[in-house]
Amino acid sequence: MASPSHPDLRDAERQFTRSVLAGLCLLGLVAVVGPLLSYRGDVHEMHDQFRSRLEREGRVYAEALGLHIQLLESELSRVALGVGPELLEGRAIEDMQDLTAPDLGLFRQGILLLDTTGNVRWSEPLVRTPSDVVRARAWFQHVLQQQAPVVDALDPGSSTFVVAVPVRGEHRVLGMLVGLIDARMELPGSRPMSKHLKLVVLNRGGDILLPSPPPSWATLPGFAAKVEQLLAREGQEVDSADGEELFAWATVVPGTRLRLVMAADETATVATIRQRLLAQLLVLAGLQVGTLLLFSLHWRRVYRLFLEMERRAAEKETMAALGSASGLIAHEVKNSLNGLKVATGLLSPGEEQALAVRALRGQIDRLAHLATSLLHFGKPPRVQRIPVDLPHLVREVLEGLRVLPEAEEVRLTAHLPEALELQGDPLLLATALDNLVRNAMEAAVAAKDLGRVATPEVSVRVRQEEGHAVVDVEDNAGGPPEGFEARLFEPFVTSKPKGVGLGLSMTRRAVEQQGGRVGFTRLPGGSRFTVTLPPPDSTASSDSQEPPHERPPALHR
Repeated sequence: MASPSHPDLRDAERQFTRSVLAGLCLLGLVAVVGPLLSYRGDVHEMHDQFRSRLEREGRVYAEALGLHIQLLESELSRVALGVGPELLEGRAIEDMQDLTAPDLGLFRQGILLLDTTGNVRWSEPLVRTPSDVVRARAWFQHVLQQQAPVVDALDPGSSTFVVAVPVRGEHRVLGMLVGLIDARMELPGSRPMSKHLKLVVLNRGGDILLPSPPPSWATLPGFAAKVEQLLAREGQEVDSADGEELFAWATVVPGTRLRLVMAADETATVATIRQRLLAQLLVLAGLQVGTLLLFSLHWRRVYRLFLEMERRAAEKETMAALGSASGLIAHEVKNSLNGLKVATGLLSPGEEQALAVRALRGQIDRLAHLATSLLHFGKPPRVQRIPVDLPHLVREVLEGLRVLPEAEEVRLTAHLPEALELQGDPLLLATALDNLVRNAMEAAVAAKDLGRVATPEVSVRVRQEEGHAVVDVEDNAGGPPEGFEARLFEPFVTSKPKGVGLGLSMTRRAVEQQGGRVGFTRLPGGSRFTVTLPPPDSTASSDSQEPPHERPPALHR
């Protein structure tokens, strides 16, 4: 039974590799999807927490600012009750001076007492502002028309607040009391906040009171209209010239017409989660790369072992089938060969018929070897270890091969020591050496017939190396085809057109059954087979007392 061809082996390897890689990719995908889904959920939850916190902080600031402004209005309203019809009552002036005290005053920027025409009736410190300029202010007109307190910017774009309350007489407004505040120093939220959190306070006209200077995104055109949209929604993203991902939330300061906007950069909030995800992905990537490297280092070895086990199982099945058929083959073939032997024995051994008789007997011996070899290959004999003189055994093998037709064309040389003993089975060793030398002789003659060499040569050398007995069989036949070395010892695999493919396989089995090994080396212009046998003090087999078995004959590849 032939072993799988190289293309089939490569296809099987590629299919196995694709299957394993697909499994690894699937595991890697599952491992990556988990952190990505977790990251998505964490980011969504962090966005919700971030926006809820922004809304809470904005309401706290708005309520704090509203309470502070209500306190300022109540103080001004209390003082306004003491202003007489002429707007110059002494007690009211004392109270206004207390409110403008440098250390404890609520209006350290000053207080103005205006009449309904915009004239300054009293101020601390002294202020000389034309009445027509005052009358043009929106906050002045609001107090006169609505007769209610107002908080606004002193001038468009100014950071100075005015807190104005009406001064009432009998059923009419006599004037107004105006307190001045520097928003950058005297209001909640005027101090710098955290790096990623911004607070902006502005009026309905878009004049920014806090902070100073305002952030760049609060100075973009249409920001006042954007704030009105923010008031109608639960917050939204705003454009930033600095590339920040800002989320803004707005509310009306209680008791005023001011707007408070709280904005923060979401990028900084999500950065920690993103870094954690990247760390997880890097760890997973490292694990995947490590797994692929380990796979690439070990899969071929494991797969080769699997193929070897499969090959041995197929070989056992082949030998089992061969063993059942070998009896029939040996019986039928040997009966015919016996008749042929009797017929050749009746031929006259004259000079004219000597060559034909010799050729017939040689072919009959080859067929007998083939039949008996198939029988013994299916049911290999057990090993018997006895003392063996290796040089003497090699001489016997070489003498037995000199009767082959190829022996007349091959220059066969032997380099043998006087003695080299070991423990082994002489019949199995003779079979192994017979096959190696026979193969070398046939290959050398074939190389001569093809014109590759002029003189076929085969050399046999016996030596001792590190306590082991070594037999080298060399030839000048050019060696087997390129890439065929890995399959030299496979049964039923041969490079010869008419070979059977059992010779080298039987040789390896016979040597390995005695604890030895067979190696192959390609030489310049030829090849070398090396048989290495264990030293004489190796443990002998327990079956050495069994009766001697029939010698398995040699079989050429």
